[in-house]
Amino acid sequence: MSRCIAVALVVACVASSGASCPGVIRGYQIGTTPLPRTLPANPSLEQIIATVHDNTQRVRSYVAPQAVLVVPGVPRLSARVACEPPRRFRLQARTAVTGDELDIGSNDDLFWLWIRRHEPPVMLFCRHDRYADSSARRLLPIRAEQMPELLGLVTFSPADRHEGPYPLPDGRLEIRSHVGGAAPEPPAGERLVKSTILDGITGLVQEQHLFTEAGRRIASARTTGHRVDAASGAALPRTIEVHWPEPGIEFKLEIAAVTTNMPTGDPGQLWQMPAYPGYAPVDLADPSVAITPPAVP
Repeated sequence: MSRCIAVALVVACVASSGASCPGVIRGYQIGTTPLPRTLPANPSLEQIIATVHDNTQRVRSYVAPQAVLVVPGVPRLSARVACEPPRRFRLQARTAVTGDELDIGSNDDLFWLWIRRHEPPVMLFCRHDRYADSSARRLLPIRAEQMPELLGLVTFSPADRHEGPYPLPDGRLEIRSHVGGAAPEPPAGERLVKSTILDGITGLVQEQHLFTEAGRRIASARTTGHRVDAASGAALPRTIEVHWPEPGIEFKLEIAAVTTNMPTGDPGQLWQMPAYPGYAPVDLADPSVAITPPAVP
């Protein structure tokens, strides 16, 4: 018998980013000192990728122990975020009254999604090596390797074909990446294009959008409020807005402080899929499992 899993999160529209003057650096600071220019005038694709990778590679581990998760229509949740690229990621959120409410995680072997209020009560998970052929692609269109990019740790995969930079009217730059474009051609209907929008002066990534080749938007992330982390020297965002339209997942993550390149805790606990009493594990790679999109209010 087919098992039908419905994922329902409260959703709302994320306002698009406003235009900024290309000669002024706003929101990217260490203390009150603006960041220096890191990109030359009219940079090449190679120079942009090198600048982005230099910032990302400074961070081996990331912990934000005092964050806030904002989902429209529900109380603000206290959150903790941890990451060890490329695949280790953990986002946990809770309230003082009800306790744990959300747990999204990934380790070297699999990833999981747990929502306290989900009906039926289940722990969804999928192995990385079975993701491409599973229902997980509809539930979580962002692969585990891309989760650190939500925190500003962006990379341009050599397996993708990159084009640009394309100048935008507000002075920013866009790079378009054909996902898997440097590898054998993916099947029709599965070709994806990623749009990465960067500040034309600092090279910091401000927006990431994932589209089908036909132009349907799959996922978006916007990052603002970058500050230089003293330990690593990387510029990291303090506000992250995420929108996955099809499964109806949308939230804002507000980061109070970040610790980098320090032990992230007990790896046997932090990077292990938890067991919540009363929530049955459901493998999204099981062909009998179907994902039902949330009902439109």
